[in-house]
Amino acid sequence: MLLVVVAMVACNDKPKTAEPATNEDEPITVNSAITMLSDSIAMDSTRADLYVKRAQAYVANEQVGAAMVDINKALQLDPNNVDTYLLLANVYYMLGNESNITTTLNKAAEIDPFDSRPLVKLAELNLLQQNYKLAYAYVDKALTIESYNPQAYFVKGMYFMTAEQDTANALKNFQLAYEQDGNFYDAVEQICRIYTIQNPPFTLDYLRNVQKQFPEHANARYELALYLQSHGEPEEALCHYDTLLMADPNNYIVLFNEAYVHFIYMHNNETALDFFNKALQINPDYMDALYNKGRVLEQMGNYVEAMNVYKQVLEKNTNYQLAIDAINRIQNQAEEE
Repeated sequence: MLLVVVAMVACNDKPKTAEPATNEDEPITVNSAITMLSDSIAMDSTRADLYVKRAQAYVANEQVGAAMVDINKALQLDPNNVDTYLLLANVYYMLGNESNITTTLNKAAEIDPFDSRPLVKLAELNLLQQNYKLAYAYVDKALTIESYNPQAYFVKGMYFMTAEQDTANALKNFQLAYEQDGNFYDAVEQICRIYTIQNPPFTLDYLRNVQKQFPEHANARYELALYLQSHGEPEEALCHYDTLLMADPNNYIVLFNEAYVHFIYMHNNETALDFFNKALQINPDYMDALYNKGRVLEQMGNYVEAMNVYKQVLEKNTNYQLAIDAINRIQNQAEEE
């Protein structure tokens, strides 16, 4: 889809897969799918659907140029296929070509006025472009055409979140999206984020249930760990962070959170320092990690090292007020002694 919710943790390293073969238990890889589709096209080069499927595989494999070739061939064979235009719009999105996205989606909507999918994607695009009134008009029209439309309800929820700052209506629409599609993780993720802010009594149970339902989504575990660390369960939070780091050892945000829990909640300064250093090895410009490394050193009584770290922070960001306050604090303490 066009609407991208920024993930706070990296995806796992599982190989990309295409649709599983009907007679196999294991999913086939994208490269295998491309090979099989190429063989099918060699036997019958007049089927537009084969080119569309191979283009989808190319997109999954991030081979955008090859996907465009197949899409154009499919449109030559069948110029009135909405699915092909939707795929083309996604490719244009990958290329950052917003004007062509709009033209392509409008063409898809023109081909079949009763297909809500182009309208939903137009709503997503306009929401990203902050054309809020137009976004709402498109999603409202899509829901008029098709009321069973989880993606439309999700986009409508994002509209209320971003354009109206109306959390109540946003939550209502995210819940409708999830009710219509019980595997719609993006909707559930937004519900989790609203609950962690509002903090109703059932929040922790809800987050745990979501993590169990969507174990393949690292964000589900991350949101649970983040909530646990700030609600009196730091040990359990660390268990989840450890699991995330086993899947992605280079996730500097999770490394930072692990360090923060050890420092603030567990008072393990040496361990915290080690994790802050690991985060900084991966992202040396992560100012929060650098500043907190200074805090740990200051807490350990290494004032000279802490001062040097705070100065490094200010070299990279002269307006980092916490580092300024820390330097003044150490200098004042030295003068008093």
